[in-house]
Amino acid sequence: MPSKAIPKRKGIKRMSLLQLMCSTVQKALFEEEDRVKKLINRVAMLESRNKQLKDKVKRVKRTLRQVKKNSRRMEELNKKLLEKTSSPHYAKPDSNVAALKV
Repeated sequence: MPSKAIPKRKGIKRMSLLQLMCSTVQKALFEEEDRVKKLINRVAMLESRNKQLKDKVKRVKRTLRQVKKNSRRMEELNKKLLEKTSSPHYAKPDSNVAALKV
């Protein structure tokens, strides 16, 4: 097919259309870049919060272990004290002597 010559006027319209398409694509790219930046910032914020929460969980677990350990010690001490007080050789302290010590 023989190509038809395009009048200049249509060439100008095509150029404007091309510029319009380019500006639309650029706008879409800028919007996408902004969206990506926001997502990157959000990910960084969430990672930071995740680290804070992990640290908090570690502290709570450590505290729980210490409480359990102390609880076991107290149970052992109470058991020993109960055994000691229930033995026939245990002498109860004189209430007057205890009052003087206070």
